[in-house]
Amino acid sequence: MGQARIRGSRDIRVAEAITKADRLKPPVIACNSCKIELTEIASLDASGLKGIEAAFGAHCVACDQDTWAVRGEIAAVQAFYVALEKAAGAKVQLGIAKPPAPT
Repeated sequence: MGQARIRGSRDIRVAEAITKADRLKPPVIACNSCKIELTEIASLDASGLKGIEAAFGAHCVACDQDTWAVRGEIAAVQAFYVALEKAAGAKVQLGIAKPPAPT
């Protein structure tokens, strides 16, 4: 029997992944450009990204910039930002998100 079946149905595995990502979601992300604290944070699907535990994005309406928060293995996070730079065609600035409150 495959490992996925042992871990439960696809719906159960997806629900568990969403719950885990929600626990990792930071309460705020500071905008990389103007440093305003962004609270409307979207969870991004990182299920196909090896080494990435969770990824989040927020859009700053004050300066019209996007900011991302990514959690995972160092090499995977670096590769994520390299891919963002290629997609944007410009240097991506790294920032810091406050960690989620302990549960």
